[in-house]
Amino acid sequence: MKKLIIVILIFSFTGIFAAELGLHQIAPTAGFILPEDDWEAGFQLGAVANIGKILEDKIGLFPVVSYWSSQYKWGPSNSTYDITMSNIKIGLDGHYDLSEKIEGVYAGAGLAINRLKIESPTYYTDGYGTSSHTDTEIGLSILGGYNLTISDYPCFIEGRFDLISDLNTLGVKFGMFFDL
Repeated sequence: MKKLIIVILIFSFTGIFAAELGLHQIAPTAGFILPEDDWEAGFQLGAVANIGKILEDKIGLFPVVSYWSSQYKWGPSNSTYDITMSNIKIGLDGHYDLSEKIEGVYAGAGLAINRLKIESPTYYTDGYGTSSHTDTEIGLSILGGYNLTISDYPCFIEGRFDLISDLNTLGVKFGMFFDL
């Protein structure tokens, strides 16, 4: 409950500085994610919305939602088991426009609620099954990206480092904005 209150306060606080916040654009996104340790690279899907700029049009606000999944091979080489981890992320990113120095470049940070789920094979007295553990964590993102145009559509490519409690990830994603 405390985590939800923090996110609500962030959204409320940004409204104080907003001149014209609203849903301006939405972008489907796709990319790759690389969790730390021995987890395999995973594929991520999501969406980003452009809700406007604050503080003299220098910082853009972008709510994000994404899903990714990764696997980990565990056990001896002759009988390995796949442990699966997935994450549903809902958050808010702030992009600081660096176009005055380098055209199209931005840097930023974000805050998100991450719903991590780990599923692993488990042996029961009547056979094998799957057990799962779900945890909700607040994460911090550090990101940088480049805005470009493809066929008159505004697009972006973005790299990000997400710090989520005991798990850190490195990711790259691409998105194409559509006006609303």
